[in-house]
Amino acid sequence: GDNDDGQCDVPAGLGGVVAVSARKFHSLALKKDGTVVAWGDNDDGQCDVPAGLGGVVSVSAGWNHSLALKKDGTGVAWGYNGVGQCDVPAGLGGVVAVSAGDSHSLALKKDGTVVAWGNNDNGECDVPALGGVVAVSAGSSHSLALKKGSTE
Repeated sequence: GDNDDGQCDVPAGLGGVVAVSARKFHSLALKKDGTVVAWGDNDDGQCDVPAGLGGVVSVSAGWNHSLALKKDGTGVAWGYNGVGQCDVPAGLGGVVAVSAGDSHSLALKKDGTVVAWGNNDNGECDVPALGGVVAVSAGSSHSLALKKGSTE
């Protein structure tokens, strides 16, 4: 694929990977030891994994920011934060999944509710009154939620 920014140059010796996430300019790998490796374009710090970050269970690459979900149910974000997409809401816990969009971020809580933050120019952070959500995905300027028992 397009490797103009090194996003396809998997770091030499990278092993023990259990999950990956990619966006247009950078890539993330989650290792089985709970650490994160990032490569590709780093103009906005999206590949500057915070020092000491561990205990990670999932990762999501946004346009120019990155998200990690820790096993304690908290989220960590880094990279470009021009519209608050890296400002994980204070006190946010009980998270079971995260998804990074172009300039917004989503968290799915274990109680089936969704929290969104960052750019809201297109209503992508206007989460309707939802419950029973089992999966989320942040798009370019929209968000999706899958409710338990949904077929569409």
